[in-house]
Amino acid sequence: MLIKSVLNSLTVYYLSLFKMPKGVAKEIIKLQRNFLWSSDSAGKASSLVKWKIVQRPKNEGGLGVGDLLLKNAALLFKWWWRYTCEEGSMWRKVIQSLYEEDNVLLPGRAIPTVPGPWKAIKLNRDDKPPSKAFFGNLSIKLGNGRKVKFWQDAWLLSKPLKAEFPRLFRMSSQQNEFIANMGWYEGTTWRWTLAWTRELPIADQQQLKRLLDMLQHHYPTRQSNDSIQWCNKSKFSIKDLTAKASKLIPNGALVDSLVSTVWKNIAPPKVEFMVWLALLGKLNTRDMLERKKVISPDMNTCSFCNNNPETLDHVLLSCPFSWTIWINIAGNLGLRLVIHQNFRMFYEWWMGRRYPNTLRKKFHILAFFATAWSLWSTRNMVVFHNHIYDHSTLCHTIQWRIALWSKVWKEEIPYSTEDLVRHFSSLPILFP
Repeated sequence: MLIKSVLNSLTVYYLSLFKMPKGVAKEIIKLQRNFLWSSDSAGKASSLVKWKIVQRPKNEGGLGVGDLLLKNAALLFKWWWRYTCEEGSMWRKVIQSLYEEDNVLLPGRAIPTVPGPWKAIKLNRDDKPPSKAFFGNLSIKLGNGRKVKFWQDAWLLSKPLKAEFPRLFRMSSQQNEFIANMGWYEGTTWRWTLAWTRELPIADQQQLKRLLDMLQHHYPTRQSNDSIQWCNKSKFSIKDLTAKASKLIPNGALVDSLVSTVWKNIAPPKVEFMVWLALLGKLNTRDMLERKKVISPDMNTCSFCNNNPETLDHVLLSCPFSWTIWINIAGNLGLRLVIHQNFRMFYEWWMGRRYPNTLRKKFHILAFFATAWSLWSTRNMVVFHNHIYDHSTLCHTIQWRIALWSKVWKEEIPYSTEDLVRHFSSLPILFP
């Protein structure tokens, strides 16, 4: 969406270097909300949908705007990843010199006392979702063992060995030793040499036996270097980290799966957005405005028939005028309509039908979006501009929209826009 591209271009550099204060994030989110809901920058936006839902990914029913604080944390964690991958880079050498970082795969989690960007990068608390998601999906691929610490790094289990064997760690004389220095090769066989500050008690010897059993099939190799992996891949993804972290946030806004199906890239984004709002029940109908106490109850009448309250389901579906439009468009497509209780059920029925080929299916789906959009647009023209509507003109407008919008698909359509409109009732024959 335009929101995402505009704001990213303005803030990505700042986000990637410093930990964003909540106050700054709040102001940027305010700009996003005002932009989305078309409010004056100095005024208060009338939000139709909770911001937590707007932030959710599209495949989870949201708009994919994302959480700025999560995105900020993910960008900061990318520097942790780059610290590993860019070993010979000048910036890493500077960090190692200024902050006394060891020559290891990943920098330590301790927050440095020296101020600067590196301290800001490390200010991600371990109990927060981004940190849990990052380190929970990070794994070490053992190579020669020269940069992996035996006790400190999570190279054998999902957690460091010092956390799995705390008593053995306390008695080890190699607490900060690299794996490469924890043994040697005898021919082609690796021999572990674990050293202790004192003789191990019997109970701890049992733990040692368990550790040695685990180490039996894990040892360094001479041919490869140590490396890290993100979700068992060699490349780190900010998008994946943000998605995984968002799932760890408690009390997240949940949206049913039906709402996420509107993003088909078949109709223009603004049209899919309108249907998204309709499926959430968030269009500003007169019934909605009455419930918000914006208008009085006597003003809550359908803009088309003037006989019933203007609910979303009525104005988009069950109003005699609207239903006649649906019957006309569906009839031209060879569909026999079935009366449904509400707009959501009608949408689910329409989208769930089977079609003989991809183009035919896309035309049928586009017809739904075009009809819903045209009904709502006509309603707004009536309310705000005293527009006079009629059945045949609106049906012709819908046909033109379907023909024009289909021209941006990647599939090549062997008919001109005029031909599609002129022979609209023949679409089932043109695309059998």
